[in-house]
Formats: sequence, structure tokens, C-alpha cells
Amino acid sequence: MRLPPVFALALLLTVPPALAAEGGIAVPAGPLGGALADLSRQAGISIGGDQPLAGRHSPGASGPLTPEQALTRMLAGTGLGFRKVGPGAYRLEALPSPHTLPAAGRHIAEPVEPIIVTATKRGADPASLPVSVGWLTAADLARLGTSDPDAALPLLGGVGSTHLGPGRNKLAIRGLSDSAFTGQTQATVGLYLDNAKVNYNAPDPHLHLIDVDRVEVLRGPQGTLYGGGSIGGILRIVPAAPDLSEQSAQARLYGSLTRSGAPGGGVEAVLNQPLLTDRLGMRLALYAEREGGVIDTAGRHNIDRTDMQGGRALFTLIPAEDWRLELGGTYQLIDTDDSHYIQGRRGCCTRAAQLAEPHDNDFDEAHVTLTGSLPFAQLHSTTAFVRHEIDSFYDASTAVPALAGLPAQPALFHEAQLSRLWTHETRLSSENDEDAAIRWLGGLHLSQQTAQSSRRLTKAATLGSDLWRRDRDDTVKEAALFGELSWRFLPHWTLTTGGRLFHVAQEVEAKALAPAASVAETEGYAKETDYTPKLAVTWHPREGTSFYAQMTEGYRPGGLNIEEAATTSGEDYRAAHFRTDELWNYELGTKLSLWQGRLALDAAIFHARWRNIQTDQLRADGLTVTTNAGDGSNTGIEIAPRLHLGPWRLDATVILNDPELTRVAPTFAGRAEGGLPGAAHLSGSASLSWKGWVAADAQLLAALDYTHTGRTHLTFSNAIRQGPVNQVNGRMKLDWSDGWSLGLAVDNILDSDANQFAYGNPFTLSAGPQTTPLRPRTFRLSVGWQQ
Repeated sequence: MRLPPVFALALLLTVPPALAAEGGIAVPAGPLGGALADLSRQAGISIGGDQPLAGRHSPGASGPLTPEQALTRMLAGTGLGFRKVGPGAYRLEALPSPHTLPAAGRHIAEPVEPIIVTATKRGADPASLPVSVGWLTAADLARLGTSDPDAALPLLGGVGSTHLGPGRNKLAIRGLSDSAFTGQTQATVGLYLDNAKVNYNAPDPHLHLIDVDRVEVLRGPQGTLYGGGSIGGILRIVPAAPDLSEQSAQARLYGSLTRSGAPGGGVEAVLNQPLLTDRLGMRLALYAEREGGVIDTAGRHNIDRTDMQGGRALFTLIPAEDWRLELGGTYQLIDTDDSHYIQGRRGCCTRAAQLAEPHDNDFDEAHVTLTGSLPFAQLHSTTAFVRHEIDSFYDASTAVPALAGLPAQPALFHEAQLSRLWTHETRLSSENDEDAAIRWLGGLHLSQQTAQSSRRLTKAATLGSDLWRRDRDDTVKEAALFGELSWRFLPHWTLTTGGRLFHVAQEVEAKALAPAASVAETEGYAKETDYTPKLAVTWHPREGTSFYAQMTEGYRPGGLNIEEAATTSGEDYRAAHFRTDELWNYELGTKLSLWQGRLALDAAIFHARWRNIQTDQLRADGLTVTTNAGDGSNTGIEIAPRLHLGPWRLDATVILNDPELTRVAPTFAGRAEGGLPGAAHLSGSASLSWKGWVAADAQLLAALDYTHTGRTHLTFSNAIRQGPVNQVNGRMKLDWSDGWSLGLAVDNILDSDANQFAYGNPFTLSAGPQTTPLRPRTFRLSVGWQQ
């Protein structure tokens, strides 16, 4: 369904402002967790910390109170206090006790923590949102005992990934995957570092999850708020903000041993430093890591070693009451000595002799964000810049005849891309009051992506002498107006509608530079103006229970591909268009809080219809080409329970999918009713943990994680299979009251060698099976300290 752009713009600009809430704070007495969530919504503040809330009762608070006054009254008699860590941000802390430390054996109650997610561009309790939401808090990430995003993604529910290696993978949500290969198509998952978009068509940069407040995922298309490239959903990493009132520091040193592999290890450090109390502060995070290799080849052992280093700096200034300015930057360098796959269908971890296939991934990000209160709305404005440089090498000795017309000889294929992404977004929103009858937001988005890419085939003995070369420069500019309105039209019913009017312009310049007989150049231009809508209705029959229905659309603008004949010359080298793809998602869901908040249950059933699927595919010569595969669909069910019983905690997600290609495009090689690449019919995860005191000054965390990914296929043809993959990880951590900690973790306890990705080299894939096995059983030991 499409609306005329003029009508869309009119709808967007007629979003009315919200009515200001009156009457002050009104939080009734009750369980502390629910009371704090109510206060957070009413006052528009953030309340964090890792203090247990189960079993604590709040007397409530009401009247014309400041947030500090309300918190003081609500925490009376609970044994908890608070401190302000920034404008509108408070952290719960245990009050000093006249008693001694807890006796050994006493357990720690772990409640279902109240959380406010901001991936919907305004703070909200996820239980109140008409969208499927997943998250991991800072406490959840700490329980993992690692900052590796590969350990966190499976526990988010519905988030899948290829496994080419760190900095080379493609993400997918709910099985909405277009390809295992990286080319010109925009990603299906929008990846955000706080408010900065960090990807266009580049792979996931594999950002280290150090000093992160939370990770959020919105499942299903998010075209209204996030535009193109969010056709499957968005993944948002929210770093911990500077604490403007108190200095703190933490450090962690860790090492690893892998069966039949090289040792590894790393170091992490975080410093928080107020510069002007409650006015100016900074937060720094630095890390370096080495992951030992596990692949052996003739005369070489553990060849696929990966080194990673990076850091982040955040500076926060409070120029005036209710205003906040943040300057920040992130960098990360990944260097991998060789690829991670082997030949054959199964096993670990040797492969035949071949040329080394290193990979480099350099990522830089900088941003400035201004937030504040206007008389009629809340203002949020972010400008960000991302620089992403990727270099990948493949042994392409067998591809020399097809590409250069010469006899086969040792040769390397070098694929390089340097992308620069500028984004700016300014939006206004109503006061953050979920009890208001009308809530709204509206904004302006601007972006420009430039990408310089080069593909070169060179002799291995004389790098720099091109046997074959193609260069390409792409520029994509986008401007959009977007808005969303929520109206509580009956006491328990809320209608949400929104839209995005966008204009995209693309330019490409391409050159064929070698061999001499194929020298040619071409250029192309494309533009598109359109509108994407959203509609949802939510029913809240009682506290802790909600049901919703929604229909949303996602899109990826069409683009330009370079067509060339086997012998390139003149008109045979030209720019050609691939079409815009669109995805409509229809969803019914429920969010329940049961058993006095000990059990939270989210469930949804969805049906996605995907038209003109864009996909990057391999040609017979090993090069990628972008095309439209046809139409597809995916019907699925997802269930996510979270149970907290005293010291025990269980978090799980189960997703059932039925992905298929329903119509094959005339020029695409595939078959109707085949599956979508990389989409499993069944996937899920479960994490069971226990936390309790084992000594007067020490507490223990013990946890076991299980993830399952069913059998998938590498391409639309279903010819190359991968999986199923079952992995079990375990970990224990001791925390002492003086700030020291000791952790032990075992990854892949069952020592499975399951094939998690059946691809490694595009030029030899047709010669025989390729397998990327799970990393063999690995032991990790860590020592931490915090102040």
C-alpha cells in the first residue's frame, strides 16, 4: 500500500502536540519494581542499578514532588537509597547496614528488572510497546563474562549471523535474510551505536561490548522511524553514559586456552571522571584482545589468529537545567591473519595448503548529541560520522583463467572498501509520560554515504601487478521526514500510527582497469521518492497484561549494478538498476507479567510478505552480483519467557519460522517455495543462572547457556546445507566486596564441530564443500577489579 507523497507529507505535519500532564506524581504503594517503573514513566527519568528488587515493597508517593523527593519517599523502608548520576538519571544503591555482611549461603533474589528502552526514539517500558522487543542489560552482559558480541547475539532472540569471521558477518532478524554474501545491497538490519547509524551495505563491524548499558533489538521492519536498511529490524548498542557525580574505575585481565588451538587473552579498562561535579564529566574505555587461531594447514599451525583493539571516549556537559550535550567517539581495529573455514563437510581443524587470506577491518565513529526541554516538546539532535575501511584477501589461483584469460597461477583477489557515512537527525517529541492521552514525535533525517571500492586480482609473487581490476565509487544521499502518534482513545486502548516520507538519490562511477583489452568506464544515476506507513493498536486490560496488533512496512531503495559481458568493451560495460524491495509485516502479540512479577512472557505471531527481494549472489566466476530474487514470505511464532525464582533466573527464546521464496524473478536462478538463505525453521536460546553468597564477603554467579540454530541453506537454491548447530557454554564468577572478581568460563562444553557456515572462499566454493566449524572447547579465566 502506497500513499501519494503530498498526502503523506500533510499527514506527517499534522501530528498534534501532546497535552501536558498535570497533577504531579501519583505512584501507588506496591512492589518496588513496578513502582519505580511507574515513576520513571511519569517523571521521564532513568532509574538504574543492579540492586535486587524482589520482595521489597514501596509505600508509593504522590503530589507535586521533584524526582528526588518522590524517590526518597518510595524507597523508605526498602534498604535502598539513590544517587544522581546525570540529568534525569539515578542509580539505586544499598544503604549502609548496621549488620555484618550476609552469611555464607544466603542467596540473592534476582527480579525481572524494570527497564526503559529507547530504541523507539522515546523512553518506554517495553511491555507497553506494540512491537517485539529484546534486550540485554549491563547486568546481563556482566553475567556473560565476555564482551564478545558473538556470545550476546544468540541470547537476544531472533538475531542470527553468518560466520565468516569478526568484522565480516551479516546480521539477520527473524530469518529475513537475503544472502550470505556482501555486495551492493543495503543491510537488512540497521545497526546503531547509541543514536549513530554505523552500517549501510558493509558487514557488521563486530563492536566489542565493553562498558555497555544495554543492547536493544526491535524485531520486524522499522521503516517509519529508521528508514531503509531496517527491513528485518534494528540492533542498538547503548554505551554507559558518564557519571557526573562520582569517580569510578574498573579493569579486567583474561586469558583463554582452546583444545588444539593457540592461547589468547586480552585486557579491558574503564575510567569515569567527573570534571565539574554534576556539570561536566568523561568516560573512557580501552581494550585489546587476541583470539588464538585453531586452523592448521600444511607447514602452518593456528593460522587464523585475530587481534583486536579499540576504545571509546564520551564527554557530557550540562550547559543548563534540562539540557545535555554529549561528544563521543569510538575506534576499533581488527586484524585476522587467515580465514576460518576448512574444506570438507565436517571436522576441525585442518585444510589443504593455499595462499593466506587475511582480513583487516578498521572502524571509526564520532558524534555530537544535544538533548533538552523546550516549552512545548523534548528536543533530540544527533550528528554522526562513521568511517569504515575493510580489506579482504582470497586465494583466487583457480579464477585467473575466467577473470584474466591467463593460465591458472598463484594469485590473490583483494577486495577493498572505504565507506564514509554522515547522518543527522533532529526530532521533537512530547513529554515522556505514558499516561498522557496523546504522545507524538516528528523529525528530520539526512544522510550521505560514500563508498570507494576496488577489486583486484594480482599475482601472488608480485603484488601490485594487476591481472584484473574493477574500481567503483558510490554516493547515496537520503532526506526524510518522519512522525509517529499514539492516541489512547479509550481507557485501555491505544492507537499508534506513523509514516516516513523519503527521497533517495544514488550515483555510481565504475571503471574496468585491467586487463588492457577490457578497459572501460561507466556511470549511472537513480532517485526515488516514496512513503512508508505504520499502524498498530494496543489493548491493556489490566496492569501487567497487554495485547497488540500491528502492520508495518520496511524498504530498501533500489540501486545500481554494473553489468559486463565476458569480454568487456564499450556498451558491454554499463550501469543497470535493481529494484526497491518492500516488506510488509503483520503481527499479533502479547506481553504478560505473572506471578507477582516473577515471570514475564512475551509472545508474537507474525507474517512477513517480501516483494522484489534484493540479494547479492555469486556468479560462476566467483564475483558478486546484485539482483532481485523475486518475492518471499515468512510466517513465524516467537515466545520469550523470563523467570526469576529467588536466586535462580531463566531467560529463554524460541522462534519457529516458515521462510520461503514464493515467486522467482525471471532472471534469477532459484526455485519457488525454496527457503530464504540462512533462515532456520527452529532456533532458540536458554540461559539458566544462580547467584548467592558463598562467604561473608563473596558472592558466586553460576550460569549455563544453550543455543540452537536449526538446519539452514547457504543460498536460495537449497543445495548447500549448514547446521544444525547446538552449543552449550558455562561460566562461574566470584565477586568480593572489596571490588575484586575471578571468573572461569567454558565455551562449547560438548566440543561440537558443527558446521555453522558453509562458505569461506567464493572462488573455490564450486570445487567442494566448505565448512566453518564451531571453535573447539575453550577455557577462559579472568581477573577483574572495580572501584
